[in-house]
Amino acid sequence: MVRFAKAALCVAVLSVVAILAIDPNIAAFAADAAAPETVAQATSDATKVTWAYGAAISQWAGAIATLILAGVTWLLRLLPGQIYSILVAARADQIIQKGIDYAINMVVGASKDKALTVDVHNQVLAQALQYVLDHAPGWLQSWMGGPDQIAQKIVARLNLAPDAVPDLNAAVAAAKT
Repeated sequence: MVRFAKAALCVAVLSVVAILAIDPNIAAFAADAAAPETVAQATSDATKVTWAYGAAISQWAGAIATLILAGVTWLLRLLPGQIYSILVAARADQIIQKGIDYAINMVVGASKDKALTVDVHNQVLAQALQYVLDHAPGWLQSWMGGPDQIAQKIVARLNLAPDAVPDLNAAVAAAKT
């Protein structure tokens, strides 16, 4: 036990000597502590410390926003399945409306406010259905019921003339080719 105490004392003394050898300013700090100064020193620009707290706050805000987004994403898994169906239905409705708008713009003589006549509506229906089939992912097309059901959904949103009866089979066949 005595050997251990002597070894510990040697290690402590050697550590202090090594620290003083590595950084001689430590001895100067010890001397300053013994005799405190009573006169205030003037500071210069070289002794001022500046802190860019705006950049630090910006970095922390970005990190906190990422954590909040991760938390919200994790909480979304707790939503009921009906919410998922509502979101998919909204996406399906959006792609169908874009298909109708595209078709009206592509067919000569068709306009958004004008009722579609018999000569025009099949072209508009075929163009709208083709747009939806080209731009909607396969899972969304099958969720909407396939080309026949999509054509019916498009017809439900079109402004057709009273005597216009669309031929869904011809529009589906034209869109599939």
